[in-house]
Formats: sequence, structure tokens, C-alpha cells
Amino acid sequence: MMLSKLALKNVKTQFKNYFMYFASMAFSVMVYYSFVSMSYDQSLVNHTKNDLRIDSGLKAGSVMIILFIIVFMFSANSFFVKRRKREIGLYSLLGMRRSQIGRLFFVETMILGILALVTGIFFGVLFSKFFAMLLLKAIQLPITMNFIVSFAAMKDTVQIFLLILVLVSIRTASVVYRYKLITLFKAEEQGEGEHQVRWYNWVLGILGLGLLITGYTLASNFFDFMMWTETKYNIQGFSMLLCPLIILALCVIGTYLFFGHFIGILLKLIEYQKIYYYRDINMVSMGNLSFQLKKNGRVFATIAVLSGTALAAIGGAVSFQSYTLGIVDYTTPASYAVADDHYQDVLAFLRKEEAVVAEDELLTFKYVGGRFNYENSGESVDGKGMFDVVSLSNYQKIQQMLPNVPDIQLKGPRDVAWINDGNPAYIEQSLSFDGTGLLGDIGEVNLVGVYADYLGNTRDMRLGTSAVVVPDELFDKLGDTYSYQYHLINVENADSDATLGRSSQEYFKELLEKKRGYVAFTEEKNHQMVDHFEKVEEPSSGDYPENYVSHHVVSLRYPNYSSLIKSSGLLIYVAVFLGIVFMIATGSIITLKQLSEAEDEKQRYEMLRKIGTPKEMIKRSLYKQNSVVFFVP
Repeated sequence: MMLSKLALKNVKTQFKNYFMYFASMAFSVMVYYSFVSMSYDQSLVNHTKNDLRIDSGLKAGSVMIILFIIVFMFSANSFFVKRRKREIGLYSLLGMRRSQIGRLFFVETMILGILALVTGIFFGVLFSKFFAMLLLKAIQLPITMNFIVSFAAMKDTVQIFLLILVLVSIRTASVVYRYKLITLFKAEEQGEGEHQVRWYNWVLGILGLGLLITGYTLASNFFDFMMWTETKYNIQGFSMLLCPLIILALCVIGTYLFFGHFIGILLKLIEYQKIYYYRDINMVSMGNLSFQLKKNGRVFATIAVLSGTALAAIGGAVSFQSYTLGIVDYTTPASYAVADDHYQDVLAFLRKEEAVVAEDELLTFKYVGGRFNYENSGESVDGKGMFDVVSLSNYQKIQQMLPNVPDIQLKGPRDVAWINDGNPAYIEQSLSFDGTGLLGDIGEVNLVGVYADYLGNTRDMRLGTSAVVVPDELFDKLGDTYSYQYHLINVENADSDATLGRSSQEYFKELLEKKRGYVAFTEEKNHQMVDHFEKVEEPSSGDYPENYVSHHVVSLRYPNYSSLIKSSGLLIYVAVFLGIVFMIATGSIITLKQLSEAEDEKQRYEMLRKIGTPKEMIKRSLYKQNSVVFFVP
């Protein structure tokens, strides 16, 4: 009973030191409860089950929070015990057994943890609807959420965090057995000293700065770095995995060398600036900073890495969404793509839904054989195949409708441009093409440029994955075994109008499954391409004949856009909250360390005050130290 009263009194008297720890814990509990409660909300799960498993994403985020909180709580509690070694020594002198002191710290940790748990759950319930609304906004799901009070989520939260609290409390209590009495009373003595700069500090410090600059440079030019790695070493796609790991290693190693060595060099260089060093009490500030870096450099580096990880998670999630939505613009650029014979059906549906057609263009292809040889990363490739050929005037009309479509100029009567299904940077860096080629029965043509294919619909509405743009006169002369057309239709607010999107999927359900299949191939004879083309039925068994190609009669943008916005929106939502938890927790660790340093240096600053140092000068000195300690990580 006495131990409980003493523990409660200690929590009250030391709460200002515990506050950042308490706030971080409570915020983490709030986010964890919110994630779990939404994963239990069946109405939310059912609305998204066709596009993603929202419950799995939220639970994965919850696991990440738990893992991080375990590390944070163990680190913070170790710090608290070290700060109170002298207090433990006094308890021993007063006759308390180590088992009693251990129970005292166990009870203190449990009281603070339970307070944080209750507070976190309270605010989690209070803001549950707000968190759910943010999630619905992130995944663009137009449903109304009710106030969430999930007893199952409360049970999970209490069980998980009580288990963590018990483990942390046991570890905290066990720490008192590690120290001898004399050690406890010397705990607050600071070893004087400065960050001595030797020759190896210069080498490692400059190396660390160089690694950081290299890592940041490679990250800011990531695609160029990835393509260079791919073409230089021919690692067949592994550059997407390898390059981020290389950048991560450079930045992490560079960060530890930066804090361990380079900042010490900077402080030493500042000492040589006598005008600044001896002004006010800068000498005291530099000495304190030098000592802190000597003692805590590795901790600051770890905090910097964790903070960078948190920011990278948020930035990476946003970049992933931007990238995936760019893929939608690339694959299905228009709201609707529909074969000419179903065009009137689509217009009738849109009129019925009161949708506003913003743009409507007809795209006409001739499907003919051709040969455009090229080199891929130095290896020769036979470019014989079937191509979608489009006239320059038709291409320019589509360009006005689709802003990503690159501009093409054809000056000569036999000039053509190849529209290749690939990333623009990849085409530019990895592929080199012959200046001439063969196209259908018109024979030799001049290839004046290769461009990325932003006409879209290569996997549903088009027969070929590559297209060729030719002058109108050449297009008219070009004989074709097969030509086909489809309309590209843009509707206002089609991406955000979920009602129109779902009704479109329902209305065109049967048409979306329809395909028109053909057997098509080409061969070269007398510097011309001879095409073989035959219409065939879609194989029901999945056993496709050789040279089989097909295209759909209708393509919708909304299903792809909706699925990607939901998955990437969930990723951003989880990443943002994980990032906030990381930042608050790492900020708490720095704050706790600064409070510790302030306690140790209190007498020194009191002495400065007694000898007449102005209060404002002392404040400026403290602000300078804190700005370095907080800002640099």
C-alpha cells in the first residue's frame, strides 16, 4: 500500500518530465485504436472489398505502431531509470530492499502507462468519426460514416498495450539490480571533455558528408540512376529493388558518420572563429554542444534515421499515388473508349445518366506489318511485327484532347514516327533505332523519331502495342488488311463521380467481357511487308492459336482509377499516421534528453547568472543549443 502511494506521488511530482512520454504514448494508443476500430467496421469493409482489403491495410499499420511503440517505451523507460539512479541510491540508504524499489518502479510505469492507455482510448473514441472521414476522403469513397464505438477494438487495444506495459515495467524494475550503491551516487557526475578532432575524424566526417550528398543526389535523380544501373550491369529489372537499397545504405552510413565526426569538425572550425567564439557566452554553448555530441552522437543519428524513415514513408506513399495515377492516364486516358458500332449505346447511356460529355474524338487505325530494327542496351533487336498506323491529322486531334500525348512533326512525305509502349526516359536512354524502316505495301520509310505511347488502351481497345504516325497522304496510300475505329470520350467529373462509375460498370458489364479475336502476322517480300489476317472466335478453352490478337469493344477508365486511388489512398493514410507517430516519438526522445542535459547544466547557468550574465544572453545560448540538437536530426 505504501509503495502504491509513493509511486503515485512520484508520478505526480515528476509528471512534467514524463509529459512528452505520456503524450506520445496516448497519441499512439489513439491511432492504434482508430485503425483497429475501422478494420472492425463491416460497412466500411464491405464498401471496399471489391477493390482492396481495407481491414488488412489498417491492421498492418497497427502492427507497425505496436513494434515502434515497444522500441520507444523500452528506450524512454531506460532513460527515466538512468535519470533517477541517485534516487534509487537514496531509497537503498533509507533501508528499502531492491525488490521493493523494483516494485516501486514497476507500479510507477504501470500507473503512467494505464493513464496513457485510458486517455488514448478516450480520444480515439472521441475522434473516431473524424479519422474515418479522413480515410474516406483519402480513398474517395462517398459513404456516410457513423460515430464508431467498437468494444472489440477497445478489448484488442487494452490487451496489447497492457502486455507491452507489463513487459516494459518488468524490465524497468529489473534495472535497479544492475547498479552498485557507489555507482548510483556518481550517476549525475558529468565527465568533462570536448569533442577532440583527430585526423581520422576529418577522414570519416568528410566521407559521411560525401555519402549523404551522393545519396541525396541519387535519390533526386532516381530514375536516371535506375536506368544507368540497368543498362550498365544488365541486371534484368532488379535495379528497382537494388537502387533504393544502395541509396538507403549511403544515407544511413553517411548520417552516422555525419553525427559522429563531421559535426564535431564544424564545431571545432567555429572555435577558430575567435570573434564569434568569445562573444557573449558562445564558448559555453559550444562546449556544451561538443560534449552532448560526444555523448549522444549515436542517439542523434538514430533519431535522424528514424525521422527520415517517417518522412520517406509519407513522401513515398504520395509519390506512389502520383505514379499509379500516372499509369491510369497512360493506360486509359479517356473516361470511355468504345468501338464505333457501340458508340450510340454509350451516348444514350450518358444522356440517361445526365453526364456532361466534355470531349469526343474518333481514333482510326490501319493494322499493318512493318519492320523497325533497333538496339536495346547494345543488343540488336529485329523489329518486325504488326503496327497500329494512325494519320498525323488524327493524331493531332487526339493530342488536343489528351494533354500527355507528345507533339510530333513530320516534314518529309515519307517521314514517320514510332509510338513505342514504354517509359520516355527508358526509350531515350536504352533504345537506339535505325533511321529507316519498312511499312506495309508502301515499302521504305524514314523514321524521324521515337516517342512514348500516350494514346492509351494498348491492352484492351488496340490490337498492337506499338503505333506509327504517318502523314495523311501516306496514310491514304497505305493498303490495309484490316482497319478499325473507336471513340475516346471524356466526361466531366468522371473520376470523382462514383455513382456514374458504378452504373457504367453495371450497364456495360456484358460488353466489357466481349472481345474480337484475330490471327495476324506479317512477312517481308521485295522490300515490302505482306500481311496475313483472319478473324477467329474467342477460344473458350483458353488455348489460343499462334499469332492470336484481340481487342475489346468497350473500355472504362473508372474501375482502374477507383481501384488505384483506394489502394494508394489507404497507403497514404497509414503512412501519414505512422509518420506522425514516429515524429512525435523521436521528438519526445530528443526532448527527454534535453531535459536531462538541462538538469545537469542547471548549476552552471545559475553560476553564470550570479556573476552578472544577463538572462537574455543565457536564453539565447540555450536556444542555440536546442536549435542544433532538434534541427540537425
